[in-house]
Amino acid sequence: MISVDGLTVEFGNTILFKDISFAINDKDRIALMGKNGAGKSTMLKIISGGRAPSKGRISAPRDAVIAYLPQHLMTDDHRTVFDEAAQAFAPIFEMENRINALHEVLASRDDYESPEYYAIIEEVSTLSEKFYSIEEINYDAEVEKILIGLGFERADFTRSTSEFSGGWRMRIELAKILLRKPDLILLDEPTNHLDIESVQWLEEFLINSAKAVIVISHDRAFVDNITTRTIEITMGRIYDYKVNYSKYLELRLERREQQQKQFDEQQKMIADNQEFIDRFKGTYSKTNQVQSRVKMLEKLELIEVDEVDTSALRLRFPPSPRSGSFPVITESLAKSYGDHLVFADASFSIVRGEKVAFVG
Repeated sequence: MISVDGLTVEFGNTILFKDISFAINDKDRIALMGKNGAGKSTMLKIISGGRAPSKGRISAPRDAVIAYLPQHLMTDDHRTVFDEAAQAFAPIFEMENRINALHEVLASRDDYESPEYYAIIEEVSTLSEKFYSIEEINYDAEVEKILIGLGFERADFTRSTSEFSGGWRMRIELAKILLRKPDLILLDEPTNHLDIESVQWLEEFLINSAKAVIVISHDRAFVDNITTRTIEITMGRIYDYKVNYSKYLELRLERREQQQKQFDEQQKMIADNQEFIDRFKGTYSKTNQVQSRVKMLEKLELIEVDEVDTSALRLRFPPSPRSGSFPVITESLAKSYGDHLVFADASFSIVRGEKVAFVG
């Protein structure tokens, strides 16, 4: 189990969130929700160890592996696609090479009673115990399975990663994370660079093969399909629901309706008491009652209604003249970038009123 204990993040005088605590259990698939700027990505960075909180801590078993896929990737290398994905197993290969190197050192020494010799034996023993406890797998087959699942062709395996766009390079990073089989996967908008088939493959992988997952995503269908728990960050605190996204929306609406009712009742009570105070403030016979109500209002903990994200994309298109029956007609359309042919001999027509989706 990985636990978040008393997490607080402050920027100057602004508190992003305060004293947040929750536990992440094995097989939890959590949707982290909240409006833009609520602190979702900051939360993932802190859990991954990439950022320090102002207060609080993340507690995890010593051997726990936490893998983080950020929303924006900054990387530059010139390995092939296959070799870069296989870097997920680099620590295992390095461990094996170290064990072999130590065996060669032992074979070349005859100071069997020296402290140095015993130190080498101890290191070999420790590394060997860890190495042979790792499940034996066919690394090449695992890399191939994951890359193909994420939309790569076998012909892509030997191409340099520098030939691929940022979206495809993000897929390579995702492949490396999935190949590591971490105890906790942190995903920030993972579907942004995936086509429909790859999204479906990722859903199945996370449901059937992953351990714990926390995901930030605006893809409602993806979130609904994979998650079993929803944590909302709002106004510096969290609400933890053991349900998927759709059910969470229902419960959130009920919560806010209840909050609004309590808020309205409290505001009426405050107004009634303030009216009494203002009316009898100078009346001797009411002095004790007035003072009592003043103290009560001073100590009153005000009810807050959680904010609602009202941001929306507003588009306006100017009126246009009626088009012909076929607004778009293409004949033998082709496009290439240098020697790379994107498509050729594309011929089709679009009838007025049709809604067309381009997939691939």
